[in-house]
Amino acid sequence: MGKLQQQLEEMHIRIAEMASHEETLVKALSDALTRLDEQLLADVQAIASDHEARRVTILGELQGLASSIGMFQVQRSPAAAQIDHEAEVAAYIPSAGDWRQATSNIRDDHEEASHAAHAVQAAGAARPLFPHEKRGVGVSAPLSLVERRRRAAGG
Repeated sequence: MGKLQQQLEEMHIRIAEMASHEETLVKALSDALTRLDEQLLADVQAIASDHEARRVTILGELQGLASSIGMFQVQRSPAAAQIDHEAEVAAYIPSAGDWRQATSNIRDDHEEASHAAHAVQAAGAARPLFPHEKRGVGVSAPLSLVERRRRAAGG
């Protein structure tokens, strides 16, 4: 029986040594994973800050391009905007002309075009269609520059 107890004690000692050795290995693995996690976090933060810097640069270039083609107005301080508005109002000189006459001219032009179209139809002569007349139903006409600017400004 003494031999069995001695073997049991040796076995307990070996198990304790293996447990402490494995505990050391697990602690080393934990430390290594912690370092890798910290390095990964630092790398992700560096990539995110680089991306943000590139995004800000690109956005600035796009705003510069858009303002150079007149699509967006450059943001100005309210005081500068007020001064510019006052200068525009002071510089406005209405052109001479009568709006009643202009309206009459528009009506006259419309009536002449309408009479010409009816005359062609009455004569039975078919004319070739213009490109804007060939569009199918439901297809919208191209937007004017003013309409594109209004939509781009969000209005």
